[in-house]
Amino acid sequence: MTKLLYLALPAGIVLAANPALAEEPVSYPQFSGEAVFELQSESGVSSDDPDNERHNIFMRSEVAPRLQFNENFFIDGVAVLEPTRTSSPGDDTFFENEGVFIEEIKLNYENGPFAAFGGKFNPGFGIAWDYGRGIWSEEFAEDYEITEKIGFGLAYTLETESFGSYTLTGSTFFADTSFLAESGITGRDQLHLSDGGASNTEDLSSFVLSLDSESLAGIENLSYHFAFRHLAEGSASSGGADEQGFATNLRYVIPFSDALQSDVLLEYAGLCNVDGGTEDSRYYTASVVNKIYENWNLTVGFTNRIMTMAGSPDIDDHLLQLTAGYDFGNGLTLEAGWRNSNEAGTANNILGGLARYTFEF
Repeated sequence: MTKLLYLALPAGIVLAANPALAEEPVSYPQFSGEAVFELQSESGVSSDDPDNERHNIFMRSEVAPRLQFNENFFIDGVAVLEPTRTSSPGDDTFFENEGVFIEEIKLNYENGPFAAFGGKFNPGFGIAWDYGRGIWSEEFAEDYEITEKIGFGLAYTLETESFGSYTLTGSTFFADTSFLAESGITGRDQLHLSDGGASNTEDLSSFVLSLDSESLAGIENLSYHFAFRHLAEGSASSGGADEQGFATNLRYVIPFSDALQSDVLLEYAGLCNVDGGTEDSRYYTASVVNKIYENWNLTVGFTNRIMTMAGSPDIDDHLLQLTAGYDFGNGLTLEAGWRNSNEAGTANNILGGLARYTFEF
């Protein structure tokens, strides 16, 4: 048992003199972050379109630094390296069209349950687009991911002992048309106000409201997300309409045994007037990441995408992926898998591999 030594001071104050209990003062500024590097290879083994029977090798990486000024204020951001241009149909590619750009950079304030942020950021709308659930599970969901907006937001977190935690976030923004939208190495098509499109307004007329919960209703490993989006018609658009939509999901990690746990995600997203046009779309995603003996993983993912436009037949796409991988425990993960998809009536089968390395600094 640790013993405390007390010193009686003239004013009657009592000091704990055990050096083991004395907290060292935190010095600022502090610099930290995380980096994720991915190398991906794909081979189209069969397709209704011969142009899709090609080989593709590319990098996709993110570096997310954070500079903490004091206990309340910090700046964080995300720099991305990925292909920024589409290759010609039928061409094999080998690290072509790789570009680097700033996806996020913002100033943050946190004080207890309150948080505020402003700058360039990705408003939270759904989570199925995030990486780490196989090689291709996120691809259709990236259609409705919201990225590279300029504005600000507020958040409040309510912590409860019996019913979990709940975070309400609201943000307002517009599409980035500044120099921050440019990319290096390989340029990309930069957005201009004259291009129109959803949230391309240069005013704060677009917004996202979201509610996130952990240990929902007191159930450990159960989380929930709901978000509503309103993306105002672009200033240069003519005859368009504001895009609106919502996304909701449940995620539950099931610990079957010491040898097996399953991470289950179910997500739905529905959009109206996509990008200010007349198209409506719906996405149904289900994925299961089975972690076996801590290091092995087996992932199954399926997404159904339905796009509807007045006067045209519905487009009913799907993406099914099955991958297996091994986590070496030092930040390195290797995966291999198969993808079957049908997009606009074209069936494709792809075999691929992925090497991912993650580290903190």
